[in-house]
Amino acid sequence: MGIFRKKKSGLLSEGYLWMAMAALLYGFSLWTRRSPALLEQIYPARINRWIIRLLSQLTGIFPFSVGELFLYVHVFLAVFLLLRFVMKLFGEGAFTLLYRTVSYGAMLYVVFMLVFGLNYNRASVREAVGLEKAYYTAVELKELNRALIARANALRAQVAEDEKGVFTLKESTEATLKKAQAGYDALGDSLKVYQGTYGRPKGVFLSEPMNYTGITGVFMPFTGEANVNVKGPDLLYPATILHEMAHQRGIAYEDEANYLSFVVSTAHPEVNFQYSGTVLALMSSMNALYRADNKAFTELYGTYSEGLRRDMKAYREFYIPYEGKVEKAATQVNDTYLKSNGQTSGVSSYGEMVNLLLEQFVQKGSL
Repeated sequence: MGIFRKKKSGLLSEGYLWMAMAALLYGFSLWTRRSPALLEQIYPARINRWIIRLLSQLTGIFPFSVGELFLYVHVFLAVFLLLRFVMKLFGEGAFTLLYRTVSYGAMLYVVFMLVFGLNYNRASVREAVGLEKAYYTAVELKELNRALIARANALRAQVAEDEKGVFTLKESTEATLKKAQAGYDALGDSLKVYQGTYGRPKGVFLSEPMNYTGITGVFMPFTGEANVNVKGPDLLYPATILHEMAHQRGIAYEDEANYLSFVVSTAHPEVNFQYSGTVLALMSSMNALYRADNKAFTELYGTYSEGLRRDMKAYREFYIPYEGKVEKAATQVNDTYLKSNGQTSGVSSYGEMVNLLLEQFVQKGSL
């Protein structure tokens, strides 16, 4: 890059430009946080999506996740630089090393903001799907859950089970990854803004260790890749793929990515995706009902089919062995990241898709 060279060779290599750009972008981000229209005038979403699409197609040439490799390299680099900095504290060059490290960090921040970060300030997905922000009572919430349960029960009767009577994907995780695009293709002109050819979603190589973090998928802004944990339960695997692909299409907020995952799943030609997306919505919606009206929650839970209950139970039990300090630490890191980008509710925003579901259910009269 030139940033880590000892010899001075200009403004860019010394990092002044990157630091200045980082500061300007940070200020610009704060400025546009309350004005999506202003952001759209200066840096249109269509241009941002074109950049992500091109980047994801380039990295899509490789069969492995370039973003995962990028992450591991930078974890190693961070440890190496920390050790080197400690060593230099007792000699010379500590300040120079720190300065160059900060310069490199500023460069990464600039790339992150231009590729993805500014999407946190864009208009809500509501505009694309034609919804108006509104708030509804527990009565509407109960009816929403009733409709989701009816759909989940109907779809559950059409999917495959394993020897324990739990939902299973008969095909490989790789085959499921390849079929995800069909959902976005099926949206047609109704949500044309999210169509287009992006790099294919990829499985994470170290998926098993990833289970200890409680993270099921991650979008890599620096490579434009939608990455998914392939060692988790089958139940939400298809929906998680669609969720990460939503990030790939410029949807930054988690609740909105979850909602778009549900919308795409309903359009997907495969029942596995339809069922997975419906269960994702049902989990969030029933959690909201539990907090709002416990009696209604208990009543509706009794209408789950036996297969749906087994699936839910197996999903909860899968993660019990992985719970611990690593998961808590990863959750805290994720929570801090989300809040730093204006997502004030942090990781709890994963359940805010219920507002969008309610708006669609009431305003459009269907799911």
